[in-house]
Formats: sequence, structure tokens, C-alpha cells
Amino acid sequence: MTSSTGAGALVHGRSEIDVTVLLPCRNEAATVAACIAHALAWIVRRGLTGEVLVVDNASSDSSAIRARSAGARVISEPCVGYGNALRTGIRAARGRIVIMADSDNTYDLTNLDAFYDPIATARSHDIVLGDRFGHRPSYAAMSRSHRVGNRVLSTVTRAATGILAGDVHCGLRSFTRATMAEMPAWSTGMEFATHMLVHAHRQCLRMTQVDITLYPPTPGRRSNLRPLRDGVRHLVAIARESIHRRSRSASALDLVETGT
Repeated sequence: MTSSTGAGALVHGRSEIDVTVLLPCRNEAATVAACIAHALAWIVRRGLTGEVLVVDNASSDSSAIRARSAGARVISEPCVGYGNALRTGIRAARGRIVIMADSDNTYDLTNLDAFYDPIATARSHDIVLGDRFGHRPSYAAMSRSHRVGNRVLSTVTRAATGILAGDVHCGLRSFTRATMAEMPAWSTGMEFATHMLVHAHRQCLRMTQVDITLYPPTPGRRSNLRPLRDGVRHLVAIARESIHRRSRSASALDLVETGT
């Protein structure tokens, strides 16, 4: 069940607007308001109709209250999980284009042009991914173990699925709402990031990556990432796609042999 409170930010009563900046949020009271302020300032500067949509994912702190006070539209997803929160947010988004990020202020939301323009203005791409390794992150922003884990999983994903992306797990990305609204519901956690790219790849969506800077989290912040569990979930998502690709290849080969 999903509940909704708060006024839409800069929506002006339109049923579909230009952009939704989507922020999944679980216990990010210290940073969520700053993220919202940065995103709203960008929307105003660009002259767009837009909103910041925060999906409160069973927070036990004041995240939802602070998000609402900062000008976001706030909805609730009580089932804990990154994928659960994002799927709920995508379905609830009013923007034709959705830019998703995190609520921990590690991404620069003051300038999202590189995530909006290739889809909305140039119409050259359908999904834009951030690449955290384009501007080498500091060890304060990404630990050595997380850096190695991301590199390994990204390499495995490319080899198993054919997805050509250097950083498949970056949480800053954009897409049209219509292309992602009907994603299958099996990915509930951090593996949603991989599942989204698999879904896009199957639809033959045009993807590109842009270099971004990953900033260190607020001192004392407790990460929602669980490396071992989330790594296994990513591997399961990759395996599912690899099996699917082999099944399709086998079916195609059977058709060719039958035809001959």
C-alpha cells in the first residue's frame, strides 16, 4: 500500500509535467532537505514544470517531515528495499522524464542538464547513466572494497548481458517514465539498478553514460548498502539475464534449423 501527502513542487496543477526528480529515502533526515533544495533550484533555473518526489521507505527518523517541509511531494513505501521504493516512485511520478538519485547528498543535483537534455532536448538517448569512475572518487566517497566490488560486478554484467556500461550500479540516472513503469516486480533491493539496465537492454533503448563526481557521505551516516547481500542479489539478476539470453539464442537456432 502506498500513501501520499504533501503538495507537488512546482507542478502548477498539470497532470503530466516535464520532469520528476525521484529520491528514495530511508533515514536520511540529515541530508534530504539539501537534496530537494538543489533539485528544485535546478528545475526553476531551467524553466521546467517539475517536482521532487521523495519515497519514504519506512524511515524511523524525521526524513518524511523534513522532505515535505523542503517542498517535495512525499509518498510512502512501507516494504523496505531500494527496488520497492523506486518502483513505487516511478509509478507515482508525474514527470515525462524521471531523474533518480539518492537522498544522501553524495550526488550533485544543482545541475542535472546532462541527464535531462539527451532525452528531452536532443532526443538522442532514452536512458542516461552516471559514471562515478569517470571522475575518480575519493576513498572517503567510495571505499577500496566498494570500488573493487563495483568494478567486478560491472565487468560481469557486461560479459553476461551485453550491456555496454562502465558503471552499472550508479544511482544517478534518467529515463522516460513510460519505458520503466511496467518493469517486472522481482527486483526489490539494490539489484534493481541491474534489473533496470537489463529491462532497457531488452527494449533496445539507447543508453549513454556521463561522468559524475561522487561526494563523501555526511560523517556518521549509516549506509543502507549491505555489500555481501547486495552483491549476491546483483549476481542473481545477472544470472537471470544470462539464462534468458541463452534461451533466446537457443530458440532462434531451433527456428533456423527448423526452417532449413
